[in-house]
Amino acid sequence: MLTQVEKLLSGRALTRRSIIVLFTLIMGLIDITTGYEYSFSVFYLIPVSVAVWYDNTKVTVLSILGATCMWLYADFSSGHQYTQTLAPYWNACVRFAFFSVVAILLFKVRGSLVAMTKMAMKDSLTALSNSRAFQMQYDDIRRNSHQSSHGFAVGVIDLDGFKNINDSLGHSKGDDVLVAFAEILRNATRSTDVVARMGGDEFIVILKRTDAKGAEEYSARLRRAFNESGLKEQSGVDFSMVIILFDHLPEDLDDATHAADMLMYKAKALGKSQTTIQIA
Repeated sequence: MLTQVEKLLSGRALTRRSIIVLFTLIMGLIDITTGYEYSFSVFYLIPVSVAVWYDNTKVTVLSILGATCMWLYADFSSGHQYTQTLAPYWNACVRFAFFSVVAILLFKVRGSLVAMTKMAMKDSLTALSNSRAFQMQYDDIRRNSHQSSHGFAVGVIDLDGFKNINDSLGHSKGDDVLVAFAEILRNATRSTDVVARMGGDEFIVILKRTDAKGAEEYSARLRRAFNESGLKEQSGVDFSMVIILFDHLPEDLDDATHAADMLMYKAKALGKSQTTIQIA
């Protein structure tokens, strides 16, 4: 049930904003019906909270104003008599301030959660997607793959000679090499594609709308960027890459990576620092 509500609120903006308005009106109606002796002010925070969590600042401000005006209208309509003329307007201002403070706090909480989620999805060393993020991205691409008539390519990249760097120069130097190669890989990969570090010196990419020719062009582009970077001369590392072409991505990521790993094993047996492309 909660998942369905989450999807509804995260969906189309018109639907979400209609729910915010409708709930504000319902709360006002309940407030009017029950009379001024029962306080329902806190429940106006529900549409305000929805606006904060799922929409933008403008909608949030409008929802706060709407909730405040609805409360004031309900207060007048319920027959609440005040001895001071300005009292209801003062109370409305207090509620506006209360709704605003809660909204600001929720904005901060949401911002912190978004930042933490992004951090959890990034490799701490290279700032590429990590294995968890890559799994989610793969599943999302696979679910939508039926909408595309173009193929996909999964590429696995291993650094050759990386162990020697760690053994002879230390892990700090090895980390520098990983960061430098990740930057090369990021710049050589289209923004519409997905690139991640799976761990150690292994990287992986998903190339969308890619056939054999596109895979060859990507391989050439990455090799050219690597050669121009001078990383091989500076550190002595090179890289091997295998690319497997799919009409549709396998349901399980492990099936795709296992096929690539097996191809990598065979390719390295014939010689390192080369690219092998195969159709699944």
